[in-house]
Amino acid sequence: MFPARRRAAAAAAASLAAVTLALAGCSSQKSTAQLAGSGAAKPGASHASTASAGGVLFGGDAQFSGLSGLGRSPAIVRTYDTVDTAASFPTAEETQALNAGATLLASLGTGPDRDWASIAAGKSDTAVLGYLRAVDNAATTHHLNAVYVSFNHEPNAKEDAKKGSPAQFVAAWRHVHQLAAAAHLDGQGGGHLRWVWILTANGFHQHGTADRYWPGAANVDVVGVDGYVSGGCSKQATGAYTDPSKAAPKPGTVFGAALTWSAAHAPGKPVFIPEWGSVPFAGPEVRASYIQAMTGYVAAHPQIGAVLYWNDHAHHDSCDYSLGSDAAAQRALAAMGRDAHFQARP
Repeated sequence: MFPARRRAAAAAAASLAAVTLALAGCSSQKSTAQLAGSGAAKPGASHASTASAGGVLFGGDAQFSGLSGLGRSPAIVRTYDTVDTAASFPTAEETQALNAGATLLASLGTGPDRDWASIAAGKSDTAVLGYLRAVDNAATTHHLNAVYVSFNHEPNAKEDAKKGSPAQFVAAWRHVHQLAAAAHLDGQGGGHLRWVWILTANGFHQHGTADRYWPGAANVDVVGVDGYVSGGCSKQATGAYTDPSKAAPKPGTVFGAALTWSAAHAPGKPVFIPEWGSVPFAGPEVRASYIQAMTGYVAAHPQIGAVLYWNDHAHHDSCDYSLGSDAAAQRALAAMGRDAHFQARP
């Protein structure tokens, strides 16, 4: 998601609960493979492979660290920039996260006045390359093995339709990636940048959508999927939505299709969940139980290398994923952060 807006899309219904997979305005079991940037990959595997010996990177958005009961600092923080604001990297939020020892998963959006064709044609190369150099330099300054970047996350969201076709998105992604590679900023060329291609979860449920937006394994280090348990909140412009369902969907209902697609199309590459969250339920224990289920689900799927909770409201609707007033959900998230599977460090 972008911090200033919320994109929502309908997805599969689970037993007793509807799941809406959306963009928020916004790396499991131990493995001998390593997270991108943390060491050498196995022969024939992606440079960014499944999970480190420390498990999963645990983090969230910029509001995540404000949870009083969390009991630990995030290992990875989700941030959002555009070509228009590229020269301001790192922002105050990004600097705070870096100074606290976290790595970033930073998005570079096109901004409101650019389409994918213009990016692919190189019309914004000066700003884009300046941004990529600044991100790589931040990794050097803060002694990080890797900083994760994404160009135009969630291109399959309805709001991005005006930016061009899937083929034009692919051309733009490949161009931005090539700029980094030519400047030796890419992880496989001696730099620190690791590329996270992100769709909304419904994009993996819809036949052919992920295929059309896929830039190819040579241009991507990590497959990303954003998914939320939202009920009907996106259909309400105002008010504090509470899901009336008596149970939350299973995490596999939200994320299973993405894991299946990634295993088939990007074998050896980790999957990140850059944005996830749940609205409150009428039963105060339901959201906490969903977070507990996510803990078990991620631990049971070594393919998942990072999870980042979206601790904020959505925008222009009634979706509220923030946990500030939900002590039970905070305890469940804190327990996830203490779990042995979630101790990877950048």
